[in-house]
Amino acid sequence: MNKDATTTVWIDLGRFLLLVVGVLCFCACGSDSQEEAYLIRVGTSTVTVAEFNRAVEASAEEAFPGDQTIDLAALNDLRVRVLKQLSEELIIAERAKQLNIHVTDQELAAAVADVKADYPDDTFEKTLLENAVSYQAWKKKIATRLLMEKVINKELVDKVEITKADVSAYFQKHYPEGLPQDEDADQINERIVQHLREQKAEALYQGWFEELKAAFPVDVDQKQWKRLVKSKS
Repeated sequence: MNKDATTTVWIDLGRFLLLVVGVLCFCACGSDSQEEAYLIRVGTSTVTVAEFNRAVEASAEEAFPGDQTIDLAALNDLRVRVLKQLSEELIIAERAKQLNIHVTDQELAAAVADVKADYPDDTFEKTLLENAVSYQAWKKKIATRLLMEKVINKELVDKVEITKADVSAYFQKHYPEGLPQDEDADQINERIVQHLREQKAEALYQGWFEELKAAFPVDVDQKQWKRLVKSKS
């Protein structure tokens, strides 16, 4: 799979908090008319200039931790990657609308609880506050993640066929001496089947996504984009 084009796919929600701190595609950011203009549009979904800049800022903090200044070429390369990432999210969101796929309140609550469980005491809230992210905006981004996973599962993972030969080959490679006596064979077999499904689905992802891009064209405001990539770091 093309890593630049698919960085938002199959990310463990437990490690997702810091990645989404600035990539909040549906929150309100800034009041300047130019900042509120759209940069990316797919169908009825948009990302404004302000939202894009927040995403780039958060990605820069992760890619260049502690750096006070960032080389302009490196920053523009980062902008291109974030543009692809956000475009991908919007494309899959449009496909979700077409398939009538939604994230329920119960599913969102469970995902939020799973992430918060990894943060002892009040460190979760402190992390959000330190990065100036509202709890509601963070929840919306988690919902976006869940929506993407549901679409990918329906379109790819659930349709993958795993044969006995696939499972046998996996066992021979990873358990050449047989299963440890204290392991549950049924549970291991279930995990292996799921792993193989995701592995095969990942191999199919790029072709599937190219078809989606053709069905849901990405409109990038070139005037705004040219202004952004000329910005100094």
